[in-house]
Amino acid sequence: MSGVGASLELQGLDRLNNVLSRLRGVDTQQLVSVLGGVVEDQTKKRIIDERESPDGDAWAEWSPWYADTRHGNQELLQSGGGLVDSIQSLIGFGAAEIGTNLDYAATHNYGDVSRGIPQREFIGVSTDNLDDLQSTLDGWANDLIQGAL
Repeated sequence: MSGVGASLELQGLDRLNNVLSRLRGVDTQQLVSVLGGVVEDQTKKRIIDERESPDGDAWAEWSPWYADTRHGNQELLQSGGGLVDSIQSLIGFGAAEIGTNLDYAATHNYGDVSRGIPQREFIGVSTDNLDDLQSTLDGWANDLIQGAL
């Protein structure tokens, strides 16, 4: 992705990688696209509904002085919806990259101590997210084995 932003690279996910390795020679581009879409949706849900890091840590609330500058319909990381709208998955070369091209996304994902902005991590995969990805992969593999793909 262009810009500074934040992104996620799925590595070290043994269960997913083991199934994929058993299916060598099978065109997995459609699967990668589907899995990328699942992570994209999970990331948006984390911002809109869950408001916690992939590890399950609740995001820090606004500081009192900053909260006074917000109006009624604004939520953490959702002032105008730009961040949620910018989350996308890019698919290519057998991989999916999920992230955003917004410069300020990295500041929120990692925090900025010098500016008093706490970390509100939104990029990542939780245990529940991983279970959803595994279920998606299992369904795809079963469909492939049964000749539905």
